[in-house]
Amino acid sequence: MTRRCRLLLFAGSLCATLLGCAAAASAQDAKLIAAARKEGVVTWYVASINARSAEAAGRAFSAAFGPKVNVVSAPAPVMFQRLTQNLSQNAFNADVFSSTDIGNFLTLKAQGALASYAPANEAKLLPLLRGLDKDATFHATVASVMVIAYNRDKLAAADVPKTWRDLTDDKWADKLVLAHPAFGVYAANWAVQIEKMYGKAYLKRLHELRTQIARSMPDAIAMVAAGQRMLTAAPAARVLEAADSGHPLAVQYPGDGAIMVATPSAILKTAPHPNAARLFMEYLLSPEFGAILVQAHYAGRRDGVPLATDNKALSDIKVIRPTIDEMTKSVPQVTALWRALFGQ
Repeated sequence: MTRRCRLLLFAGSLCATLLGCAAAASAQDAKLIAAARKEGVVTWYVASINARSAEAAGRAFSAAFGPKVNVVSAPAPVMFQRLTQNLSQNAFNADVFSSTDIGNFLTLKAQGALASYAPANEAKLLPLLRGLDKDATFHATVASVMVIAYNRDKLAAADVPKTWRDLTDDKWADKLVLAHPAFGVYAANWAVQIEKMYGKAYLKRLHELRTQIARSMPDAIAMVAAGQRMLTAAPAARVLEAADSGHPLAVQYPGDGAIMVATPSAILKTAPHPNAARLFMEYLLSPEFGAILVQAHYAGRRDGVPLATDNKALSDIKVIRPTIDEMTKSVPQVTALWRALFGQ
């Protein structure tokens, strides 16, 4: 499918999203909608999706419900630093915060900076995505899975490894690149789960195969796209987005488990527009926002959702869902092991 066709499909999906939002408004709490409209604005600090998708979501919400969405987008470390600096200076600008790093939310929760809110729409998500925080201070609003990404010009689909275990075959010597777990949430989650599944011996084997270590996930994907290496572990959303841009990339969902990274959103306790923030959180868990996510190749969050090309439904694959402890406390340990093996 050409990029023009994909853009036309996205435009059509966005139109359907706007109509769906308008219909959904009648089912929402009328008092909450009225209060949100009175506030007139919601400020969204977002680091969990690309700026294009975030802006599309903001426009769809405004068209359906009224309040303007101020989208403030940046990489997760930058956005978290900005938010914490604002809070320390009593500059309460943000209403809703979305990030890839669950550790950010644990820190904010410990500081008493997050409001507890139980969205009605969360109950309609797949079980894998419900109840991320028992106190309902943050919720899983975006998900992608770690898969085997490969250069389709260099490797036929039939020859691609079918499992993570297959990556340790002799044939992949000098052909692998992996992102360093110290420099990204997705890479860290992959390293923790792989070590849990197959032990230190697996990581030693990767070292024996002269696996190249990239500083970041985008760097690893770029190396595979350029043909410098043939395979990597990467989030499906980023790989398929790069394929949309013309890069010769494709994905293989590993039979021993695609590793899901669910990224949260939260309402700030100091949100200047609390009603608009609660309504926006409902929207982030709605089918309408989900439609925007799947067009950007993120995982579908409900059964029966039409998916973008090359995506698979979470219910159709084996999924590994890391625990919060594995996403936080286990990362320093596996990073230290990684550095001891790879010297980085």
